[in-house]
Amino acid sequence: MKFINKYGQVSLQCEQNIIIADFSGNVNASLVSAFANSLLTQVAQFANKPWGYISNSQTLLAATPQAEQQLTLLTSAMVHKGCIASAYIFDSSIVINQMQRILDNAGLNMDIRPCLFNSLAQAKAFVNKTMTEKAMQLLCMQKSQA
Repeated sequence: MKFINKYGQVSLQCEQNIIIADFSGNVNASLVSAFANSLLTQVAQFANKPWGYISNSQTLLAATPQAEQQLTLLTSAMVHKGCIASAYIFDSSIVINQMQRILDNAGLNMDIRPCLFNSLAQAKAFVNKTMTEKAMQLLCMQKSQA
C-alpha cells in the first residue's frame, strides 16, 4: 500500500510477521493517519501474536508536530497490538531525534541507537533475532509458572 501527498509519501508492506514502512519526504498528519489505519488493519491478521516493525526511511526529512503526536499514539497502540521488536533505517539526525522523542513520549523506555541500521537486511536480521529471543523468554516464563 502506498499513500502520497505533495509533501511526502509512505508505503507499507508485510513480510511474514514483520511490517515494513518506507517514509520519504516530509510527513504530515494526513499521511500518518492513512498509514496508521492501514498498519492497524494489517496487524489484525496477526491476531495478537508477536510481530515486528521496520521503518526503512532513508529519505525521510521530518514529521510535522501534528504527525509526531499521531506517531506517538500509534507507537503506543503498536505495542498494545503485539509489536515486540522494531528497527529503523534513518539517514537524518533530525529524524533519529524525532523518533527517540516519539518512543519516549509513548512511554517506551528504550534507546533508539541499538535499533538503527544501514540496510534492510540488517534490520530484518535484528527484528527476527529479537522476536526469537523474546519468544524464548516468554516460553521460559510460562514453564516456570507451571
